[in-house]
Amino acid sequence: MAGAMLEVTLNESQVSKAIEELSQHLGNLSAPLNDIAEYLHQSTDNRFRQQVAPDGSPWAPLAPATLAKKKGNRILRDKGTLQDTLRHRVSNNELAFGTDRPYGAIHQFGGKIEHAARSQQVYFRQGKDGTVGNRFVKKNKSNFSQWATRGASSTDITARPYLGLSSEDETEILDIVGDYLMEGFQG
Repeated sequence: MAGAMLEVTLNESQVSKAIEELSQHLGNLSAPLNDIAEYLHQSTDNRFRQQVAPDGSPWAPLAPATLAKKKGNRILRDKGTLQDTLRHRVSNNELAFGTDRPYGAIHQFGGKIEHAARSQQVYFRQGKDGTVGNRFVKKNKSNFSQWATRGASSTDITARPYLGLSSEDETEILDIVGDYLMEGFQG
């Protein structure tokens, strides 16, 4: 998946030790990893609704220019496309969770988007009195056109992390792993 993926490197943490122990008992971790992925979907959806990062800090507010273009003030949820493209993949006892949308990474980590200079023909409707309206119209409705050029520019995108593990997520993952470990001991 291209975009932004949650890559959790488990070191000497409790989660790492628990998953290692689970791996020794089960061999194939696809069932518990799928349960963890389902939990991550729910947790991440909840963060989108609350507009907070995994650590609980609120996302940076939208710029006034962005707010002027939007119908609401929901951050990263204009149409819900980014949130709706969260996917997971379990293979070889590994879990990958994230989005395949190319813009997922810029929202997760922030950065600068470079816009190249461009020119295009724009179409207007000219009135009988010779005045030209200030709204674009389709080419077939136009009786006046001109070329418009926009210079190169850049846009700074503030990081709004939506992927990651909160302390509550780590606790829940430990509970999921613990349930599978108990199953292994109970039969």
